[in-house]
Amino acid sequence: MYRTETNRITVDATELDVKATLECGQLFRFEKTDDGYTVKSGGNTCEIRTSGNYVVIDTAYVDYFVNFFNLDRDVTRAKRELSRFPELTDALNSCGALRILHQPLFETIISFIISANNNIPRIKSIINRLCGLFGDVFPTPQQIAEMPLRQLNAIGCGYRSQYILNSATICANTNILDRLHAAATADASKLLMTLPGVGQKIADCVALFALGRLEVFPIDTWMFKTQRIGMETESQLRTRLMEKYGTYAGYAQQVLYYYNAILRKGV
Repeated sequence: MYRTETNRITVDATELDVKATLECGQLFRFEKTDDGYTVKSGGNTCEIRTSGNYVVIDTAYVDYFVNFFNLDRDVTRAKRELSRFPELTDALNSCGALRILHQPLFETIISFIISANNNIPRIKSIINRLCGLFGDVFPTPQQIAEMPLRQLNAIGCGYRSQYILNSATICANTNILDRLHAAATADASKLLMTLPGVGQKIADCVALFALGRLEVFPIDTWMFKTQRIGMETESQLRTRLMEKYGTYAGYAQQVLYYYNAILRKGV
């Protein structure tokens, strides 16, 4: 499936669809390059590109990015399980081996607070400016907690600045991050929503992209627009789709988002 060597990971292209994985809305710290993408996470960087039948990941942080790209997870199993739902056929066939990333928990919390009522280019710019204050490394809870509110305002966080500062302070001064890793999914969701600026959708994104809870189905604008039946509320839609797709509901959400919002651009 993949092999590692000094400063390089080589993955069979049937096991990692780079474009679908990076552009499906789960990650903000990446940029397109001439032949691929630069990806950043925490204080780590990789260059990733498709070369023939393989994906090549060049990085000094091999073990980190094996974990980050979830290369030990069998993505074909998720696709096989979801293939019994005919409404997912086009999306599954269009996404290749889209992978759910395993991102750092605190970074994911803050990134998705920033994402609220925001567009992707602006989200990426704010996060890049935040990391730029700390040597292009995503700051720790303590580092953000010690920032003046005006500094968060200055990098464009807007009304989210207070949420970011308060959530970072809680993460710095309590054991909430450890508790989240250990909690059952429903309990993790409730715990996440005790953080300022975190509602159900952000909690679900954090659970899916940082805690690996594939059974959650975040309801964003695209899901509400394309999956809603009748007068369903967001909560009712979320419950129905999680029950329907079960263990791989989060994977279903990602392929549907990528197919509808990115490939078809809302057609």
